[in-house]
Amino acid sequence: MRRALNCKAAIKAVSVLIPVLFAGPGAAQNAVAPALEKWRPKDGIYAAPGKDFAASCDEANNIAIELKDKFVSGNEWGCRVTNVLDLDPSSIKVEMTCSDYNLANSINRPEDTQFKEILLLKRINPATISVHKSSNGKFKYPAWRAAYCPMATQRSYEEANSRAKQEAKQKAQLEQTLKDAHPRDGVYAAAGADFEERCAKFNDTVVTFSGKSIATASNICKIERTRVQLPDTVRIGADCALQPASSPAATNVQDWRTTPDHENLMFKKVDDRTVVLWIINDGHFTGDGRTLSYCSDQVQRAWAGQRRTGKQTRD
Repeated sequence: MRRALNCKAAIKAVSVLIPVLFAGPGAAQNAVAPALEKWRPKDGIYAAPGKDFAASCDEANNIAIELKDKFVSGNEWGCRVTNVLDLDPSSIKVEMTCSDYNLANSINRPEDTQFKEILLLKRINPATISVHKSSNGKFKYPAWRAAYCPMATQRSYEEANSRAKQEAKQKAQLEQTLKDAHPRDGVYAAAGADFEERCAKFNDTVVTFSGKSIATASNICKIERTRVQLPDTVRIGADCALQPASSPAATNVQDWRTTPDHENLMFKKVDDRTVVLWIINDGHFTGDGRTLSYCSDQVQRAWAGQRRTGKQTRD
């Protein structure tokens, strides 16, 4: 059963009491009555009451309702809540966008199909609700009773959610760090008198991590593997071949399979517009590397246009 990855602390509203001054006998009749609090089911795990209630709470045949986090889930399905409507003082309509592996499989749809579903919830007593969920937008199955599971189950669920939230946060931070270490895709060139010209011709260095390729003035490389050396360096194993128009002095990049770490290129990100490129030499990255600057936005747009139309050329 899919679980919500985000467990937010409940926010308690602060009530401000404003004293009412009664000017006369009829003033109390004119006072505005306080609005009734809207009913919402308690967030947590629910299961069908009965002799198997405890087992159902701890197994897959239960339902997790988390309206505060805008999420509802069951056995191999999970829904993002998009809207909650009050039907009467004790029942609500929950509009959702759902992923449902079994439903998608049963109607021959892709596994990642998103379904628009409705969940009807009605209060029966403080611990029990009626649950009626649509399937592929239609109410094909009857409503059922669900009782709030014991606190031991709720604590286990909250702890699992907390761990999942922390793991998701760490994963997101790592992915962002890895992303930040990669030079951004685009056209680069080394500083010099003809910098703008080399930028405009795309004939110095073109980096395309999204397309798994790197082209230099003398080599075209297909990226086979990358390894981020945190926080700002990415090491690359790539199959490289000399450009057809390369000069006799062009460097032939060593086969990455013959290098100690199976890496033959390395980028160090200096800032968002500057990188240093090393090409392996005799099995080692030596020297200061080649400093490259990101070309102008006009050049990047021109390159992107050629790339989209499949007409990118190199002089």
